[in-house]
Formats: sequence, C-alpha cells, structure tokens
Amino acid sequence: MKKFTRLLALVLALCLMLPLFALAEDAPAATDVPVAEDPVFFTLNGQDYLKSDVDSLLYYLYSNGYVESMTDYTTAMQFLIEDAVLNAKIDELGLNQFTADEEAAFLSEAQAEWENQVNAYVQYFLSEDTDEARAKAREDGEAYLNAYGMSVESIVENLKVSASSERLFEYVTKDIPAATDEEIKAVFEEYAGNHKDMFAEDFPTYEWYVKNGYAIWYKPEGFRGILHILLQVDQELLNAYTTAQALYEESLSGEEAAEGEEAVTKEDVDTALQAVLDSQKAAIDDIYARLEKGEAFQTLIAQYNTDPGMAGVNLENGYEVHAESTMTWIPEFVAGAFSEKMQKPGDVSDPVVASYGIHILYYLRDIPGGIVEMDDEIKTMITDYLNNDKQMGAYYEQIDAWVSEFEVVYNVEAIAAVGADLPFAEAETEAE
Repeated sequence: MKKFTRLLALVLALCLMLPLFALAEDAPAATDVPVAEDPVFFTLNGQDYLKSDVDSLLYYLYSNGYVESMTDYTTAMQFLIEDAVLNAKIDELGLNQFTADEEAAFLSEAQAEWENQVNAYVQYFLSEDTDEARAKAREDGEAYLNAYGMSVESIVENLKVSASSERLFEYVTKDIPAATDEEIKAVFEEYAGNHKDMFAEDFPTYEWYVKNGYAIWYKPEGFRGILHILLQVDQELLNAYTTAQALYEESLSGEEAAEGEEAVTKEDVDTALQAVLDSQKAAIDDIYARLEKGEAFQTLIAQYNTDPGMAGVNLENGYEVHAESTMTWIPEFVAGAFSEKMQKPGDVSDPVVASYGIHILYYLRDIPGGIVEMDDEIKTMITDYLNNDKQMGAYYEQIDAWVSEFEVVYNVEAIAAVGADLPFAEAETEAE
C-alpha cells in the first residue's frame, strides 16, 4: 500500500522547534507501559521496535496533524521503518559529515532557536514585568524545555538530521530531468480547459475562487476595467441616506414600520440622497466641467480621489468589474459601472452614492474573456509543480526500493490486536 508521508527526521525536528509548553503534558512514554503490555510490533534487520515506540511516535504525528487519529499505527510503523532505512543510507553515503564552518552555523542557529523558545516561555508565563520575575521565568523555562529533552545540543542534532535528509533528497533527485516546454504546455492547457468548463457559465463560482486566492487561468466574458473617483462624505449625512433607503426598501417588501417610527417615503430617500450630493457639489461640478473640456480622468483622480486602492496597476488597468459580481464589489458600484451612461470606453457615470461615499466611475476598457496567456508567473508555477512532482515521485520510489532491501518481520498478532494493517509489501501480499 502507498501513503504520502513526511520523513520522520523532519517531523521530529518540527516537534522540537515548536513551543513545547503548548503541547499536552500527557504524551505517552515507553517507561509508562508495563512490559507485558508492550509487545514487539516488528523487527527491522534484527532490531526490535516495541508498541511503546510506535505509540510515542504516533503521539507526535497526531499532535502535529500528520495523522488523523491516535490509532493510525500503520503510518507510524511506516515512518519508523523509513527513518531507519534512510538513516542507514545517510550513514552509508556519508551525508551526515559536516565541515567546521557548517558545525559552527548549526550551533549559531541552535542557540538562536533556544533563545526563541525560552523567550516564548517567559512571555507566555510571565506574571509581572520585573527583572526578578523575568529571571525566574527564564530559569523555569530552561528547566521545562530540558525536561522535554530540548537543549542547544538537541537542536543542533536535529538541524544536522534535517540537513542530512536534504542532502539525501538532493542525492536521489540530482539527475531527474527538468520539466520540458511540451510538458509545461500540456499542463497549462489541461488546467485552463478545466477552468473554462467550470467557470464559463458559472460566474458566482468563478468569483468565489478568485476571492479566495485561487489561480484561475480562464476569465469569463463581460469584464470591464473601471476607474473611479471616491469623494468622502460626512458620515451623518451618509448614514441618514443609507438608513432612509433601507427603511424604504423594507416598506416596499411589505414590512411595517416599528411602533413610534414614521414610514419612509421615496421623497424622504431622494431628499437624503440630494443632501449627500450637495455636500460635495463644488467638487462634483468641477470634475464634470473639466471632463467636458477634455481633461483626463486620471488627472482628476490625482486631485480628488480618496480611495488608496486606485493606484499602481489598478490605476493603469482599472478595477475588473463584472455585471454579475456579488462578492467583490458593492452593488451600487456594479450598477454604476453598467449603468445606461456607461456604454463604451471613455464614458463617465453619474455620481453614485454608496456606503463609502460618492463614486464617479470611468469606463476605461473592455477586458477580453477566455483562456489567459501563459505568462512567466504561470510558467514558473507549472515548472515548479512538475519538477517537484518528478522529484518526489523518484524519491519515494527510491525509498520503497531501499525498504525492500531490509528484512522486516512483523508481529502479526500484536499488530492485529490494535486493529492496524501491515505496511508495505507484506500487507499487499496478504491482501492477495
């Protein structure tokens, strides 16, 4: 059977780099388990591994999210076997030998990490900010970390383990060929085609994916590049308008006004709206007059706009707005961008009042839909993905090959007693 795993060495290094006082204090230990309840689970090249060995590792795997339960003995045994095999290969290849300069660098990094951990303990437990209290907290922190087996020396050893593991990975993958242009193009076309199938007729899903940071290689039709000038408005005036508008819309839906609250009419909403517009009448009149004379909208942005996002790339290309947008832009902004006055690039909207103030929008351009161009950023992303996939595939294939060279004898009865499967080839053989 096959499971994607992380190397045990890196897992243990991670555990030691975390604030240990944040972990539960009831981690199982081999000495807590009576001998009669601690059978040998398996033997690797003559070395016994007990149930307690597996339990202890399983606790760390579970605590750090590498397994979903404290009963995943199969993964824990697999980690232990892989770790022993990889350590043997590291020794055989001399990948754990370091120069004096490398040793010094490890020590310096370990000392810095030790200070980080002690300082984290002090910050977490310090009751009062005095020299005496800090000294006591530091002393307690060092003792606490030492009790969990953490020291400058142990951090150095784990840094060496990590460095050795990285060397082994590089040793195995050094001759793996890099992704070709043909492979990169094939991946791009596959994923871009999938994106087209997903989003061409489903704009809400497209918008959700974009809003949540996914890289999308297809853009639906209908986007416009929109520039705007945002004029700030007195908050009381703005609140009066938005409140009147909300109450009026409630009345249209059939909801009755609360007791003691007068019904709001369309005239009330129009009056509140006009008060907002009048508060910036001079600026609005100046903007439209200068546009009428042919002055560039961008020049007026520099003078009047208060939206900090309307700069850089956004100023050059415009905000990307779609008529079906419900997540990215407020409804009033979308309505203004697709109003009757916005028919072609170069058009300017009427003033739009919304929760941020008064917007005057400019139709900068139409944005082409369809599969996007594979630029350098996308090409790099695909290249990294393909190279990593090739390297990881070769690496785990080599691990399996090395593991097959070792003699593993499982205590089937003891393993079955905890409800676990056998890892590696023996499990596959029994399944057959």
